[in-house]
Amino acid sequence: MIKIFINNEEVLCDKNIDINEEMLATSSTILKNCYPKSWENDKDYVSRFYFPKDYSKCLIFNDNELIFCGVVKNTGDISLNPREPHYCDLQVLDFKTFLSEGETLDFVISNKTIIEAIEMVVGAVSQYGFVVGNIKSTKIYDNIGAYSTLNKTAYDVLQYLANITMCRWFTRMVDENTVAIDFYDSDLMVEQDDIEYTQEYFEENNIQDITYSYSTNDYRNKQIMLSNEVYGNIDYNETFIANGYNNTFNTTNKIAVLKNVFVNNVAASIATIEDKEIGIVADFYYSVGTNVIESEDIYTAGTNIEVQYTPIVKGRQIITNNIEVNRIGNQTGRKGVISRYELRNDALSSEELNNIGQSYIKYKGKPEIILKVSTYNNDLYSIGNLVYFNAPLDDLKRQYMVKKKTTHIIASTGTIFYTYELSSSYNSESSINYFDNQRAKASGNIKSGEFITRNIDIENSATIIFNNVSIIEVETGNILNAGLNAPLNN
Repeated sequence: MIKIFINNEEVLCDKNIDINEEMLATSSTILKNCYPKSWENDKDYVSRFYFPKDYSKCLIFNDNELIFCGVVKNTGDISLNPREPHYCDLQVLDFKTFLSEGETLDFVISNKTIIEAIEMVVGAVSQYGFVVGNIKSTKIYDNIGAYSTLNKTAYDVLQYLANITMCRWFTRMVDENTVAIDFYDSDLMVEQDDIEYTQEYFEENNIQDITYSYSTNDYRNKQIMLSNEVYGNIDYNETFIANGYNNTFNTTNKIAVLKNVFVNNVAASIATIEDKEIGIVADFYYSVGTNVIESEDIYTAGTNIEVQYTPIVKGRQIITNNIEVNRIGNQTGRKGVISRYELRNDALSSEELNNIGQSYIKYKGKPEIILKVSTYNNDLYSIGNLVYFNAPLDDLKRQYMVKKKTTHIIASTGTIFYTYELSSSYNSESSINYFDNQRAKASGNIKSGEFITRNIDIENSATIIFNNVSIIEVETGNILNAGLNAPLNN
């Protein structure tokens, strides 16, 4: 029996209900012709009005099991005709919506591991009911360097962390007050039983139908990653001569990390301006993303001050899947490069750019096969599950990720139909996001500005191992960044 409560008031809707869940998109449902159950006492549907306020809490139960909860976001056109019932159509979004429309963040993640960064972001939105869920990744103890969350939503930062670690992330309802945020490496997701192409399997699992389709809309075998600001691969050394009255010194490039300062060959102490504001005392201060170093004291004229720092420069990475380039070239008799570029100002190192680019080549470097599985009264999968299809066609025999789930409830009978959308490329985005390269990625570095840099691409080779696919050679462009007036060292 389906029961629906809005602000603790039981309501009815006389149409069927569809609950749409997706890995990145916010889960939602539409309640048609909704009105309070109390109206059924006298069946007066005309003189009353039902007006649930925006962000009213909605709970949907099936036989006392909570299957959906969220907030009322929008309504359809509600009739004000005095001769007609005053029902309303309601759109309800699950609480994941608060990740993208809740309070924006305003802190710097500096020298934190991935898991610490996730904990910081989730902690910042914990008052919305979010908690850290399952974190299963081989990269959770990698250091992310420095990243500013200023004016970014929690959704944007979590998506960034997923991109640089090549993880998949999604939310999971724990109860009506709690939503867990899970991070998984693609090969560490929960695996379900194989789909068998037999009549017995279809009957035992109440499977109505399985269909497939494939798309190359977002395919690429060459990925170019650009960033206006990344940590340079080479530390810079610069020398200043104090003039006796200034206590600030300008470096050639913006500073990512100020490593050492020597005053007449004697090491000096270093801290950030942020550290200074909370009472930490040092000889020299700096802010990440600026080219200004400030001394606590004014040094006498002629004092020799040497600084060593990691600069912020422009970055560029190229990742190419040569096997796919040759395959398409041989099939078409033309050049086989299918290229995409992406400007990512939220990546702070060439390594991060390379990781993101390799993720694109891995997951978008082959046609995406979409498998749709339909069942009734049998909930087979959850978002993020992995399923292998033992298919009748060799091209379909592979592992898939459940990226979308639709629950169709027939309110009058309580029968529930499930439709699952599974992706062979583990693509977690919706088709509406194809080619939207700047979505939530316009700014990510701590400061913005101009640079004087040059890039030298050195083509190397790296190996990526694909799930259920042979080993593929991938070219990566490792970038040496240097200022025009700075020496270029290996």
